[in-house]
Amino acid sequence: MKVYETRDIIYGFITYDDWEREIINHPVFQRLRRIKQLSLTDMIYPGANHTRFEHSLGVMHLSTLFYDSIIKKREQFLKEVLNFDDAGFKRDKKIIRLAALLHDIGHSPFSHAGEELMPYVPQGNSKYKEGADKRFSHEDYSIAIIKTFFKDIIENHKGNDNYRIRVEDVTALLGDETVKPKRSHVWKNIISSQLDADRADYLLRDSLHLGISYGIYDKERLVNTMSIATDPETYGTNLAVEEGGWHVAESLVIARYQMFAQVYFHKTRRAFDYHIEKALKEILSKHGEKSGFFPLPDSEENLKKYIDYDDWKMYGLIKEGLGGEHGKIILERSHDKCVYQTSEVPDETELDRFEDLHNTFQNEISFVDSSEKSWYKTGKEDIFILCDSNKKNEKLEPLSKKSSIVRNLQPIKQKRLYVKNESRLTVKEKIRKYLEGKK
Repeated sequence: MKVYETRDIIYGFITYDDWEREIINHPVFQRLRRIKQLSLTDMIYPGANHTRFEHSLGVMHLSTLFYDSIIKKREQFLKEVLNFDDAGFKRDKKIIRLAALLHDIGHSPFSHAGEELMPYVPQGNSKYKEGADKRFSHEDYSIAIIKTFFKDIIENHKGNDNYRIRVEDVTALLGDETVKPKRSHVWKNIISSQLDADRADYLLRDSLHLGISYGIYDKERLVNTMSIATDPETYGTNLAVEEGGWHVAESLVIARYQMFAQVYFHKTRRAFDYHIEKALKEILSKHGEKSGFFPLPDSEENLKKYIDYDDWKMYGLIKEGLGGEHGKIILERSHDKCVYQTSEVPDETELDRFEDLHNTFQNEISFVDSSEKSWYKTGKEDIFILCDSNKKNEKLEPLSKKSSIVRNLQPIKQKRLYVKNESRLTVKEKIRKYLEGKK
């Protein structure tokens, strides 16, 4: 098949074939050009106008680099221990590329800021995991959209003649639990884990577009030390980093921690997340979705309605006044202001003071923001380091055991109080005097 290339800000050039190009040119995929990666972050960092489109191409490229590095070094292991063959290598590489390319196809307008408007899973729906407060996720929408709009391209394209790839082989790597293709568990972590190509791409991409350095890490070193091994305790297959590269795995975790603290949880950015969520709910309630939520991902008709929503359409409706008070705030950049916040890891005294202020000034507070973000999960989700000093007795060691920095990273539990823009100075002064009187 013919090979095409696109210039990219991180990798120089990203290449793809006719089959992948047909997916990229599909109107549903082109919609990702109209969904910004970081919602309204450009209100704080003007360069943050990159989209889910370029990120998706980047994840496809980086997942391929990860895969090629693993095959180059672990071919014998994969053939002898996991019964791979050359044809299987080629087929799995294509499945990984397709899954990576389509992993974000189900994002709502304004990316994660719109996820609070995804509907709750109906009770008794065995197709999805249930829970008292279980919402559909953008991954659920991605899986449904791929099965509905990309099944024909995936299964019937001439490029699939030698692979016989089913659409479920692709969605299995994205969390589709309705099927269990044989080797999806081996490669799933390349798409979704604490060491996946998704995170590795967006850290670099967000940093470059925002003009900051918090998310920068040694990409080449990470790719070159990527590996795979079988856990001797669970006998499960784990993505791993060679021992010589454990510091770059550590730096990736630190980069993500710093990006959250400095960018993703930026106090003004969070205010705009609040306003855009409220504006979108107002628009949806006036635009055929009386519940104020996006359509369920349960039919082709509903999915067509869902993918008709993108940033451009929502901006247009906000300009028309359908976003209500919050839409007006966005247009005028007169967002609610943070008047009090705790430290990133508050102690009990700080939390008690926060609750006291919240209760005292609750009539003047517009909203409360908080984070319970855990930056590193140990146990089965840990990043594993492949220790193979003598080659005959390979073992996996968790990064949290090797790295004292990662081991001691604490979840950010910062809390903030916001008020209307016009009352910020008055309330800040009231809070100052109140705290003075408490001393």
